[in-house]
Amino acid sequence: MLKNLADLFPSHTHPLTLVSDPDRLLAGEGVILALAQRGFQVIQENDTVLLRQRVEEARPFDSQHPLLVISVGMLEDLAYDLYQPAYRLTLSLHDYFPNLAYPVLQTLSPEQVERLAACQPVAQPLSRQKTIDYLLRAVFEADAEALCEAPALIAWLSAYHQRQSPLPPLLWESLLERLRRFTVYQNWDIKALVDEPQAFKEFVQQEWKYAVTQAVSGKPIQEAGGKYHLIFEGNPHLQDLLPALIRQGSLQPVEVQEVKTIPSWAHCAVTQYDSRQQRFNTLLDALNQQVSMLQSGAGANLTWHTWKDIGRDWAEINALRYQNGIESSDLQRWTYQQLIQKVDAQFYAYLQKVYSPLGALRLPEPHHVHHIPHYLAYLRNLAQTERIALVVLDGLSLCDWHIVHSVWSERHPDWEYTPGSLLAQIPTLTSISRYALVSGLRPAEFAADLNHCPTEANAWKLFWSREGLPQTACGYKAISFDRGVDCTPELEDPRVHFWCLIEVKPDELVHNAVLGSADQQASLRLWLDPHHEPNAAALERLIDQFLERQFSVFITSDHGHVEALGMGQPSEGLLAQTRGKRARIYNDQRAAIHVKNVFEDTLLWQHDGILPDDLSVLMPLGRKAFAPSGEMVVTHGGVTLDEVLVPFVQIKKVSVR
Repeated sequence: MLKNLADLFPSHTHPLTLVSDPDRLLAGEGVILALAQRGFQVIQENDTVLLRQRVEEARPFDSQHPLLVISVGMLEDLAYDLYQPAYRLTLSLHDYFPNLAYPVLQTLSPEQVERLAACQPVAQPLSRQKTIDYLLRAVFEADAEALCEAPALIAWLSAYHQRQSPLPPLLWESLLERLRRFTVYQNWDIKALVDEPQAFKEFVQQEWKYAVTQAVSGKPIQEAGGKYHLIFEGNPHLQDLLPALIRQGSLQPVEVQEVKTIPSWAHCAVTQYDSRQQRFNTLLDALNQQVSMLQSGAGANLTWHTWKDIGRDWAEINALRYQNGIESSDLQRWTYQQLIQKVDAQFYAYLQKVYSPLGALRLPEPHHVHHIPHYLAYLRNLAQTERIALVVLDGLSLCDWHIVHSVWSERHPDWEYTPGSLLAQIPTLTSISRYALVSGLRPAEFAADLNHCPTEANAWKLFWSREGLPQTACGYKAISFDRGVDCTPELEDPRVHFWCLIEVKPDELVHNAVLGSADQQASLRLWLDPHHEPNAAALERLIDQFLERQFSVFITSDHGHVEALGMGQPSEGLLAQTRGKRARIYNDQRAAIHVKNVFEDTLLWQHDGILPDDLSVLMPLGRKAFAPSGEMVVTHGGVTLDEVLVPFVQIKKVSVR
């Protein structure tokens, strides 16, 4: 189906193409990349003023450099001077999957539609329920009959939560109803295990602890435990699952005093030393193998979702690395350094291919930080939320979020997290990326003259005013709790339903880390410690208050950071508009090329369709910095995974089981 969709848009044929795509068939990564490879510049913009601005920026377009405008509405509603000369198409899920129930298909995400398109087409029309059953099997590999035994269900749940592609409510309810019919699950909280990744992990961890305790003591746990559901002893299917559960992070090894007392099949899931060490080794080896496959070309088709998975594992590796000498051996240090080079090279190659195309995919799933306001407005328009608190933790990397999440999970068991990640704007500088995040604009729409842009507060309010909200309903505030400023009364204003809150402390910790990433992580952990002053306790209380007031709370960041080694500093005088340690911005391409000729270990980033065309960004290769030679700095601005991939997480309040 994806191939057929791309065939609707032949290259070098139509200068301007208009597409009505209410079902967002073109919102999948595979389709957008195929269009980009055919030379199309893609515009998706509902605001008529911004659409006109984007189209004018794209001129001149012709058959060699075609423009594709995608609308979710009717093409007749577009301006006549666009409509009249354009090649026009209307797409529908029903046209491509005519034998499946259309209302059920509409519940799928673009990524799930792409998975459906790769399946064998259905030959006969299916009813609503049979369509649900087919989608569960084909897209989610969730055949209820095949999940009637505990090992199969545990394996499926682990892979399902790892994929982070939630079942639509319609399919979710159908699957739960089927699973509840099986006697083996009568005492299981099936709803929580499917709906909550953390609940699933806690369940598996507790069951494994029971099993290990039984193996050590030799006494049946069922008599005392009361809720022992997974009998590992004598069940080879459950035993075979252990390595995968460990690798995927669904299960952590249990510490025991003596491994010899444990059956050999259980050795992979027990340890005599710090379980974090074993987790570090497991992740390091698994990620090294995965990225090596990328280098060999075996993973050439890896997608945005795969890179988000890599980013999650890479974040956990780095969060573990600085804890009490986890990385202890020379072999581990060598493996880690080799992995850095592989990850950086492969991620940069991926960014070159997808960074600009993904910039067009802001709904129904955001990809860039400048998509965030649009996504929040989308949720509001779907009536999924009426109040929003967007908390921007300036400079918080995915690794930092892993640390924050581990602390907050312990301290707030009634908080439930929906994890996600986005691409920061390149260059990953606060002045570029945070303004894009707050305003909902591409840097091309403001970065040419940052000094004359509206303030971030006005940019946030301007976005929501285009959504039809009065300025009194929108609030922007820089949080300053650690400076003795209590802004709680202002944040309780009942008129404000859409808050953007900026916490700059994480970025301050980055730039004050004179001893490298170990220093930065230690400072972050101190900030999270309520016994240390200053700390993040006031921020946690604020989040909790918003949750109590029925706000939808989102946590995100404008950029991450990286430990880099100084390679010297250019002396270009006034030629550089911005002089960062990981990125320098030039309005004159010749000036950028001149500096690049002097500093050969640099890359030139320009003409990405998101920055202004007259802007050139010079960035050090790898993990080097424009700093005195040999100086270690923690900074940002470049294109490493650590700097570009940032968290975008929703927090909800749930009842504690």
